[in-house]
Amino acid sequence: MTSDASEAAGSDAAFDRIMESIGNDGPFQRRYNLIFNVIAVLFFAMCVVNVLLVLAVPDHRCAIPANGTHNETYGERWKEAVYPMEFNSRGEYVPSSCLMYNLSYDEGTDYTAPTNDTATVSCLYGYDYDRTYYDRTPVTEQDWVCDRELYGTNVFAIVRVSEVCGTFILGQLGDRIGRLPVYLFSIVTAAVGRVFAIFSARHYWLFAVLAFIGSFSTNTSFQSPLIIAMEISKDANRAALSLWQLVGWTAGVCLAPLILWWMRDWTWFMIVTSLPCLIFYCFPRYAIESPRWLASQGRYGACLAQLRKIATINGQPFELTEEQLKQLVPRPEHEKTYGIASLFSGWHMSKLTCLLLLSWICNTIPTFTLFLLSLQMGGNPFLNNFWQGAVELPAYLLGQLCCDRLGRRFTNSGAFLAATIACLPVVLLIHRPGTELYVTMLAIVVKFFVCITYFALYLQSVELYPTSLRQTGTSFGIIVSNVFGAVGPYIVYLGTSRDLRLPFVAMGLIMLVGAASAIFLPETLHQKLPETMDEGRQFGRDQRFWSIPKRPKPPADNRPTNETELHELQKLHKPDS
Repeated sequence: MTSDASEAAGSDAAFDRIMESIGNDGPFQRRYNLIFNVIAVLFFAMCVVNVLLVLAVPDHRCAIPANGTHNETYGERWKEAVYPMEFNSRGEYVPSSCLMYNLSYDEGTDYTAPTNDTATVSCLYGYDYDRTYYDRTPVTEQDWVCDRELYGTNVFAIVRVSEVCGTFILGQLGDRIGRLPVYLFSIVTAAVGRVFAIFSARHYWLFAVLAFIGSFSTNTSFQSPLIIAMEISKDANRAALSLWQLVGWTAGVCLAPLILWWMRDWTWFMIVTSLPCLIFYCFPRYAIESPRWLASQGRYGACLAQLRKIATINGQPFELTEEQLKQLVPRPEHEKTYGIASLFSGWHMSKLTCLLLLSWICNTIPTFTLFLLSLQMGGNPFLNNFWQGAVELPAYLLGQLCCDRLGRRFTNSGAFLAATIACLPVVLLIHRPGTELYVTMLAIVVKFFVCITYFALYLQSVELYPTSLRQTGTSFGIIVSNVFGAVGPYIVYLGTSRDLRLPFVAMGLIMLVGAASAIFLPETLHQKLPETMDEGRQFGRDQRFWSIPKRPKPPADNRPTNETELHELQKLHKPDS
């Protein structure tokens, strides 16, 4: 290990001891995690998915002109005469949703069935929508169906592009200006973008721009508070912190469709699921900047202020001075890296990066596609979406168990393969009448295994890269996968406009590629995290393909070696010495 890397490791160890002295598992950490990583994430999850829920396309057909007694006398005969029959995406032979025969309306005419050469045209009198589940949405208000059905699909793609841009820009800003300012910016852009979208639906491109703004901070709104929580908590709690945030996310994703089902009106739904995000401006006592990040930037005065907040709430004495902190935690000289370009430093690291990117892409496309399909597969779209979200939590729990027992590599690849196999019966059943429940259950099974791959993949991304590239590598994977994730809405569109089997065929093939890419990644369970670029370039080179990870033996001697550092840290509990 180089001297710079050793100095950085020593600074991290000293800061860990400082956090231990003021409490790294005390009331402050528990309250911070509850406020910002569970409750705030719950509300922000609803804000993330609300625009996707209101753009679902309900069943529709060309409207019949309303004309008093005529509709009562000739209504059914008009319907027979006006709608050409066609096969829908489920393989059913039904009246057309977007076409009608070119027949003029005459109250005194007794309509007969059209001849085969009768011309068809687009709907002349607007559209009738199935109001079973939706009263008012942008789709039903602005007729974003048929020749304008791509309007909603384009917004879905714009949301993904926005997440890519936001992750790229705000992720770097988080390392430059701090986690807290980025988090506060994320909250306000999400709430403002979503609420103002309510008033812009009649202007499509303005609506799309506001959807872009509202989704810009999607990833950083989760990453920033989680990073702060991890940097002020003990190592043993970090996996639990991530799991608790996933609990908040799952609760929000499950609650949002139930709220829309209850309200049935998209304007109030957007307000109720967006504005509460601003509540989290009201916790200045707990909304702290990461003291570890402040120390790394040489801002020791601000770092001490945050440490005192934590110590006060945890009920621990704290009398460390700025000079003492500067000696204990000197500003590290970071190893020279070149951002994303360093991820392709050498053949081996380039191979690992490409395999990780391929796995991220193969995870993200099915995730987004399944979410959108849950609104189009028949039955109650809100319950479909609820169960798609509810399955995430047991998937993450099983994912954590398998990752710790079987290893990350076999868990990731095996879950991809299981999801591929689960797609096969969906393709066979989806066109058969009366199988909607079975198809929905199988789609939930696919989502279950996709969530397991996400849990394993995130761990692999964190554990494969060296310290100087860890956040860059993880963010880059999310960025690239979101770019490719933008094709998800068009896969759904292909299914709803052509054949509903096609999305599951596409997802099955994509996840099969994911299984192949994941199996060739090195195992990271029980492996020392790479610290330097040299260690990153060598990581996993000597592993055998079928090797089973074994838990290393604990070191025999854990005594501190820096007596000066230990003496200074002891003063934290003896302010009078």
